[in-house]
Amino acid sequence: MGRDAAIASAAAALREGRLVVVPTETVYGIAANAASDKATSALAALTGPGTSEGEPLTWHAPSVEAVERIVSFESPLHRRVFRRLAPGPVQFFVEMPEDRLACSLEAIGVRAGVFDSGRELSVRVPNQPVTRRVLDEAGVPVVMKRAATAGWSPDRDAGAAMRDDRALKAGVAVVIDDAPGLGRPSTLVRLRRDGSYAVEREGALEARYVQRVVTRTILFVCTGNTCRSPMAEAIARSLTENAGPGSVPTRVVSAGVSAAPGRAASPEVGVALRELGIEPLQHRSRELTRELIRDAEAIFAMGAMHRDAVVSLDPGAGGRTVLLDPAGSDVPDPIGLPQAVYNTTAARMLELVRRRLEELDA
Repeated sequence: MGRDAAIASAAAALREGRLVVVPTETVYGIAANAASDKATSALAALTGPGTSEGEPLTWHAPSVEAVERIVSFESPLHRRVFRRLAPGPVQFFVEMPEDRLACSLEAIGVRAGVFDSGRELSVRVPNQPVTRRVLDEAGVPVVMKRAATAGWSPDRDAGAAMRDDRALKAGVAVVIDDAPGLGRPSTLVRLRRDGSYAVEREGALEARYVQRVVTRTILFVCTGNTCRSPMAEAIARSLTENAGPGSVPTRVVSAGVSAAPGRAASPEVGVALRELGIEPLQHRSRELTRELIRDAEAIFAMGAMHRDAVVSLDPGAGGRTVLLDPAGSDVPDPIGLPQAVYNTTAARMLELVRRRLEELDA
């Protein structure tokens, strides 16, 4: 049977309430139509009820978009965690109020208690192309349990299911043999009701990797990195560090296109920041480099010349580099001007940085 035919056959079997064995990026899974009592009963008979950890079964969704249509991620951090880690070897426990959970389950098309514990939804988006096609073409909510729960060890071997007559008796209609996965379970990430998240179980992904990919880096660029960009950096750090549990972890840096490394910020910068209730940084100027540009997810230039300098160093950064002012105006350099000009610049920059951060969280 060709690949396309096998995918179509597996999708049809799921719709009909039969079991299929499909690969994921971790292990082989035994999949069933979660809306079919016949299918879930067959799955339980083959593997045992529930999961070994006492967790709810997990909805294996065909795409990130399919989940976001059903689950409303109200926290910017939740949206970012989900989009950065899915599709992939991550199981999410999404905590939500009972009414939202009930609406989500209804939209998925399953009864309460299948994919949830009464306070959280369990969901995963596999990153295996064949299996995602099966899930998409099936058009039904799919639950999946690892092959080892049926006693097939190792569960990276599709042939174990083919050699076991219990599979046929349990209603396994199709076994798709594809490239083996990582051989490790999914990482478990909890999206908490307060907007924060926690890695509750390391698996294919380690907690430090999750933290790294979730953290964003933003870069502010001016000329000498002693006035405007360090002022913006201090403001952005203050706003992000005090934003609450649902805020996105953010690393903030600044640089100058013509900076002499190691210089302190202008004294007027500290005075202007303290006027806003923001403590200045222990700043030392740095020159703009390709490495700083490469690591930044968003780059905010004080003026058009600074934006052009960024793109000149790294043409690929054009889509990530904008003027700090959304209106397209430069932020004038206050260097050499009275303290009142620094104060005005800092107050304006506070509003501009706040607006840009809000755009990133949208």
